[in-house]
Amino acid sequence: MNDPRFLLDAIMQYLIVPAVVWLWMLHKTQGLQSTDIAVLRAEANARDVSRKEEREATAAQLDQILQMLQTINGRIDGMMSKGDK
Repeated sequence: MNDPRFLLDAIMQYLIVPAVVWLWMLHKTQGLQSTDIAVLRAEANARDVSRKEEREATAAQLDQILQMLQTINGRIDGMMSKGDK
């Protein structure tokens, strides 16, 4: 029982091997999670770009509508001033 090889085998079997397996599983899980995080960030960035483009397109359309309304308002004001004379 005082054989150092027996003690070394016990330490390897019950401490070192489980610790190495646990570290390997942790490393594997971390790699998968970092990949998932990278994919989620890419998707979020794509959504942000899409929303920004939609806001810019909507703002451009609103500007066109305002310009058309101002043109119509100017024509109406012009017609009203001619009628007053």
